[in-house]
Amino acid sequence: MVKIGLFLLGFLCFLLAVLAEVGLGLSLSLGGVATTDRATPGLGIRMLALIDAGLAWTLLLMAIDFIRPMSAVARVQGIVTLILSFFGVLGGIVLIFTTLALIMLMISLLLAFPFGTLAYLAAWGDFPKGLARAALGLIMVLKLLGALFLVLASPSLLKNKGLVVLLLFSIGSTFLTGLLIAFVPAFVAAIADAIGALISAILGTIWLLVMLIGAIFAVIRAIRSLAPG
Repeated sequence: MVKIGLFLLGFLCFLLAVLAEVGLGLSLSLGGVATTDRATPGLGIRMLALIDAGLAWTLLLMAIDFIRPMSAVARVQGIVTLILSFFGVLGGIVLIFTTLALIMLMISLLLAFPFGTLAYLAAWGDFPKGLARAALGLIMVLKLLGALFLVLASPSLLKNKGLVVLLLFSIGSTFLTGLLIAFVPAFVAAIADAIGALISAILGTIWLLVMLIGAIFAVIRAIRSLAPG
C-alpha cells in the first residue's frame, strides 16, 4: 500500500504540474500587455503541458496496471491511447508550425526598425519575466517531487527507459524554458519564451508519436488475441 500511495503521489504531482502550466500560463497571458491574437506571454509555460499531459497519461496507465492489472482494461487503454495520441500528434504539428511562424514574425518585427520595432515592443516588449520564472520554479518543484515519489515507490522504474526519457523531456524542457527567459533582456524575453515553446512542442510531439506507434501495435496484438484459432 505504501508503494501504491507513493506512486499516486508522484502521479498527482505531475497532474498538478499540468494544471499549473495551463493555469499559470493563461494567467500570464491575461496579465500581459500583448494585444495580438497570435500569442501572449506564457506560451512557453503552456506548451510544457503538451509533454506533461503525455507523461501524466503514461503514469495513469501505469497506476491502473499497478493497482489492478486486467487484460480487458489493457485493450481499452490501447484504443484510448491510440485516439488521444493521434489527435495529440496532429495538434502538436500544428503548434510547431504556428509557434515557428510566431517566432519569425517577432524577429522580423524586432529587426524592422523603426516602425516594426515599435510594433514588436508594443505587443511583446513588456514580458513579465519575474512572474514567468516564479511559475516555472513552482512547476519544477512539482516535477522533482513527482520524480522522487515515483523512484521511492519503485526504484525499478529507472529501468523503464521510455519513462526515464519522458521524465528527462519534462524536467529538461522546464529548466531550458526558464533558462532562456532568465538570460535575455526583458524586451526579447517573449522571443525566448516562444523558442522554449517550440522546443517543448517538438519534444511533446515526438513522445506522442512514440505513444501512437506503441498504441497501434498494442491494438493489433489485442485484435489478434481475440481472433479465433
